[in-house]
Amino acid sequence: MQPAGYNWDFSAFFKYLPFLLQGLEVTLLVSLLATCVGLVLGLLVALARLSGFPPLRWVAAFYVDFLRSTPLLIQLVWVFFALPILLGYSLPPLVAAVATLGAYSGAYLAEIFRAGIVSIASGQRHAGLALGMTRTQVMRRIILPQAVVRMLPPIASTLITLIKDSSLVSVISVAELMWAAQSLASVTLRPVEILTGTGLLYVAVAYPLSLGVELVRRRYLAT
Repeated sequence: MQPAGYNWDFSAFFKYLPFLLQGLEVTLLVSLLATCVGLVLGLLVALARLSGFPPLRWVAAFYVDFLRSTPLLIQLVWVFFALPILLGYSLPPLVAAVATLGAYSGAYLAEIFRAGIVSIASGQRHAGLALGMTRTQVMRRIILPQAVVRMLPPIASTLITLIKDSSLVSVISVAELMWAAQSLASVTLRPVEILTGTGLLYVAVAYPLSLGVELVRRRYLAT
């Protein structure tokens, strides 16, 4: 007896595509805001880890190790449900999502920034100081411009991962793309088609981003 084949029907997906696109807008908003938070935190933590002040290095190292060693889902649940018990104030779901994703990505970006900075030959740093530049000027004018080119691919990989990880914020009732897909899957009774189409929407966002970053990196290397 031949097994019955699955009857694919994407009509429900296309019918409710505007609803999914609304969720995608929230996904992009959460990802963009979390990226801004992560980039700022990552750079600050990376500089702290390179600091000559040991306590600052220890705090920065603990931040990186702790957040990278705990699942993002647990961090989201803790920030949204447990933190209000301690503070006596509930964070809005969107704020909790951005703060958690930003802090989480910041831990990974900090290591990327730190690796990029230390990859630049120390002789360039010494040459800048010998010319009368301050350490801040050396970092801003000599080290970071060169390090950025080397950091672009891993930064892009982290940000693409962040877009995909944003699907987890549906557990704290943020109406992003995955939340919309799960809602439609239960209503339309076509979960395979809805989730397949949703996966393609993630690809439509992440893949051009990776291509764009690679193009920028090649242009930097060519100059």
